[in-house]
Amino acid sequence: MASHGVESDVLRWVRKRIISWYRRRGSRYSWRTTKDPYKVFIAEILLRRTTATAVSRVFDQFISRFPTVQTLAAAEECDITEIVSSLGLQNTRAKHLREAAQIIVQQFDGMIPDTETALKQLPGLGRYGVAAVLNFAFSIPRPMVDGNILHLFRRVFGLSFRSVDDEEAWLLAERLGGRRQPPELYWGMIDLVAQVCLRRRPRCEQCPLSSRCKYRQRGSATS
Repeated sequence: MASHGVESDVLRWVRKRIISWYRRRGSRYSWRTTKDPYKVFIAEILLRRTTATAVSRVFDQFISRFPTVQTLAAAEECDITEIVSSLGLQNTRAKHLREAAQIIVQQFDGMIPDTETALKQLPGLGRYGVAAVLNFAFSIPRPMVDGNILHLFRRVFGLSFRSVDDEEAWLLAERLGGRRQPPELYWGMIDLVAQVCLRRRPRCEQCPLSSRCKYRQRGSATS
């Protein structure tokens, strides 16, 4: 089934249920409570290929050490590596952070850009990160798909997406988010996978989507 085969009323129901669940059970990480473009940008690079819990342990320290894009651009790469070492991929992550900061200082007058074209020039963000900065920092609605969101789509809607690059998954995210693409929807999906829709032994009885979830209806399906 293509993503456009999911009925609109089902998407509205899922969106409403996820946002409601997030407001009651979601995590309030510091990068989710700010619209500071620099902090959102840093968070998105730190969050790549690691967990929000891990990032929460170093985020405030990172911002304290490098409070502006200028201080980050001027930093020694080894000093950045030291702070992000617990996240894994520390050398690559530090390199991307420093290079991106230097591009922002040199090409964008030290301001985090607010266009997709400009953000794509920054190493370390990727398609999801670009959309996240636009959505979370600048309130520019953009759909987003990462590994957690893809996992939820596969289970809830019973769709066989190949990877996070599958355009059908992005089209489904666009339809699910609607005109506003509310951040709480995306944070809710990420937290739902972290807390409830686990890849092994999902806690279906705690899930706000269980009554319409294809995975739950099948009883035991591959994720």
